[in-house]
Amino acid sequence: MKERWQERLQAAIKGAEKLVIIGTGNALKGDDALGLLVAGLLDSHLNRYQKKKVKILRAHEIIELYLKTIKRIKPSHIIIVEAINTGKSPGTIRVHKINIRRKPGGQMVEEVNDFLEKLAAVSSAKVYLVSIQPENLEFGHPITQSTRLSARKLVESINEIFPRKPQLI
Repeated sequence: MKERWQERLQAAIKGAEKLVIIGTGNALKGDDALGLLVAGLLDSHLNRYQKKKVKILRAHEIIELYLKTIKRIKPSHIIIVEAINTGKSPGTIRVHKINIRRKPGGQMVEEVNDFLEKLAAVSSAKVYLVSIQPENLEFGHPITQSTRLSARKLVESINEIFPRKPQLI
């Protein structure tokens, strides 16, 4: 039986003509590297046929550097994978539809909104955020086992959504 996040993810990207998955994070800060781990795992698990529809970007902490690449790819859908503290148990995955609009808030909210406004200027893609609840964000620590398992589940789910070979009619 699928978990709720898997159903939301499938509904969000099923039928996507071209999907860009952006893995973000800091590789030196434990679970903050989850987005990068997901991007790396996807890059090695997707086959050539799947990679025609799914483009993987490892943006680290500076997503803005990839705006030109996103504009060139012209995706129908974008997924940003990020370790975000949602107050849930470590490894919890959530799928959020992003509606691009300004909200007053702190610096982090403003940085995210600035990126989303720039993204809206170069792409009309549907944008989703897939968050994984981190356990440890301390500098110099590895990714924890509980969150690593969640990253693998996310990769498996994306791999299942996109067929491994062309469908014959």
